[in-house]
Amino acid sequence: MKFKLVGIFFMIPLLIVAQNESDSIDAVIKDYKENYANTSEDFSIKLIDVDNDHDLDYIFSFGCGEGNCLRVHLNTKGTYKKVIDEFGVVSVDFIDSRNNKASKLTLNSVTNHCCGESPFGSHRDFSFVADEVVLENNYVSYNHEYYNDEDNYRLVLLPGHALEEAYDVRITTDNYNVRFSADLNSHNASFTCDEQTNIIAKLYKGAVVSVLATYKGNDHEERTWLYVEISNEAINDDVCSSPISYDFEQQKLRGWISNKYVEKK
Repeated sequence: MKFKLVGIFFMIPLLIVAQNESDSIDAVIKDYKENYANTSEDFSIKLIDVDNDHDLDYIFSFGCGEGNCLRVHLNTKGTYKKVIDEFGVVSVDFIDSRNNKASKLTLNSVTNHCCGESPFGSHRDFSFVADEVVLENNYVSYNHEYYNDEDNYRLVLLPGHALEEAYDVRITTDNYNVRFSADLNSHNASFTCDEQTNIIAKLYKGAVVSVLATYKGNDHEERTWLYVEISNEAINDDVCSSPISYDFEQQKLRGWISNKYVEKK
């Protein structure tokens, strides 16, 4: 069985991984119904064992403002702990046990700024295990829907597949370019560091970034492109503003860099 719950949102998110608890789930349900059931057409309650610990947990979804909210309350020995309070583009994917593997629920949150603002979207993936929430991915990337050049279909915007094991490299030159696509071409894109480019950030010399995937380019130097995940501390915000503008702790940036001025750690 595969269960999916999808909500579409239009405002900046508020996500809190909290420790709010209630001794009575009846009181929690009553509160949600009184506050949201009559005012939201999208109000729903799902009862699922999201963390595979043989007790049932609650997922509440309802309209709030111009978007929707999703909250998860985990059942911890009869006490219900609110661990997710999400406002964004949210999908929940629940897969039953297969091939002797435990069932799993993954929550994916994708949020973009309002129209006319930054094209960098926030991506966060959570899984649930034994009364705990695991943050599996937490990054910002360029939303390519904002980029509509005629040669868009020729560009390598995202890697075809990830490496089996990521590795770290150190940047060996200052203000090293991070790009939203794996090329050196001219681009008619918004919110880039330099006009007519795909450059979205500049890295300090000595910065360490994690390589998630690679791509062999087709430029005259046949360089290898690295799809990397970058901490905010590695970005020279004085030269080009960091795209990491959401208030999520330890969120990172994903993009492409050339392997020309890097060394493997």
